[in-house]
Amino acid sequence: MTITRRTFATLAATVLLAAPAAAQSFPEREVTLFVNYGAGGSVDRTARSVQPFLPDALGTGVVVENVGGAGGRTGLRRFMEMDHDGHTVLVAFAPATTYGKFREPGLFEMDDLAVLNVQWIDPAILLARTDAGWDSLADMVAWARENPGELTFGSSGQGSVGTILAEAMFDALGLDVRTVPYSGGGDARRAFAAGEVQVTAAGAGGATSLADQAVPLGLFGDEGSAPDWPDAPSINAELDAMGEAADVPEGGAYRFFAVHSDVRENHPDRFEALATALEEVVTSDAFRESAAQSGVGTDWTGPIDGQALISDVDARFTAILEGAEG
Repeated sequence: MTITRRTFATLAATVLLAAPAAAQSFPEREVTLFVNYGAGGSVDRTARSVQPFLPDALGTGVVVENVGGAGGRTGLRRFMEMDHDGHTVLVAFAPATTYGKFREPGLFEMDDLAVLNVQWIDPAILLARTDAGWDSLADMVAWARENPGELTFGSSGQGSVGTILAEAMFDALGLDVRTVPYSGGGDARRAFAAGEVQVTAAGAGGATSLADQAVPLGLFGDEGSAPDWPDAPSINAELDAMGEAADVPEGGAYRFFAVHSDVRENHPDRFEALATALEEVVTSDAFRESAAQSGVGTDWTGPIDGQALISDVDARFTAILEGAEG
């Protein structure tokens, strides 16, 4: 079901007309924020940023559950099997969700998810360790061509936006790169910090902990689009200055909250209660102060714009993946 502003208005009206007792019965038990990755990554941090604030907004306990594995697909599979009653909220990120359903047809479709909010949006960034000795993307590319097969790239999972975009760039440039896989963004960042790999790519906001150890080689987006990395150039602008014909796809990490679409369709009062609680939290001064300390995003798109945004990201990255397969 495609949600429109008229549809959402109708759902909201249904909530207002519902019997008060029905509205008060939800939540009937604690609500789970279900993260389809292990602890420590940016998706997990997104969930845990709102967890302390949601109990007051929802009137019930809120817990975080992490189920990682297979680039997020294990958790997505588990989420789709859970009760479609609104007591479990998926916290995930696009385009990893796109990669999951692309690699495992039948896992889910975007219409199976009803987005509540896209809270943390940031462009992907390519980083090199300072001790690698490169000051620019041109330096890295020159070294990789002189040393085929020796450049090590730390991947946070095959579905991660950084990996998708970086590998598209490596392929476009004809670079022979050794990809080292890790189980999530937290593990990939720890490996980069420990010197296990020379290069990694991640959402710019999620990679701020690496600032003292990294040289920003470029953004998979416009220069200036990542406030935490003010000196990071655009990768495509760098490639153009290098005289490379490659045109690399752009994109970032879109960390979002969603429930099963059945909840929006069959329990609009529950969907509205969850959306209202998230809006109350994300737009509050207390949350924004806390998020500023932890470096977590504070965007409020709401259900309508959030669904449109995630659907657009899904369509764009499906095209990228189909092009890579072709």
